[in-house]
Amino acid sequence: MSALSQLLQQYYSEADERMSDLPFYNALLSVEMAAWHCLDADLEAGVLITPWCLNLLWRPADPDSLPEKGSECVLTLASGEYSGVVAEAEGLGRFASASLLSDTSSLASQEQARLLAHEIADLLFLPSLSAASEEVPENPARRAMFRRMMGAGQ
Repeated sequence: MSALSQLLQQYYSEADERMSDLPFYNALLSVEMAAWHCLDADLEAGVLITPWCLNLLWRPADPDSLPEKGSECVLTLASGEYSGVVAEAEGLGRFASASLLSDTSSLASQEQARLLAHEIADLLFLPSLSAASEEVPENPARRAMFRRMMGAGQ
């Protein structure tokens, strides 16, 4: 795990106790950076599990290049564009976050959450991590699962 991903995981771990009163808080889950990638020299991104959500997190090498805290920003990957909101924390600076799953109550274990996070990460990042000339095989079942998790219907 990179230093940045560890700092982000710690930031969300510190928020865990404050979030435990939420009605959709899943006590079977814990904060875990399930996937983290250096997509290029200028961008790191990953999928974070928490008891209250799964989030896509990203930060450019220069965090000051992100807009002000609370602003919307878009992450463009080979797999698509992902809209998120800029956050800022002491010791971290600015980073962006987009909700991938805002109700984790259907997840029965940390392992199930981890498997889902890795499936989502594969869909998000594999096209970006593959060589530009390589074709990533289409997998309709996985894409349908991701669309369901994003709330886009069956």
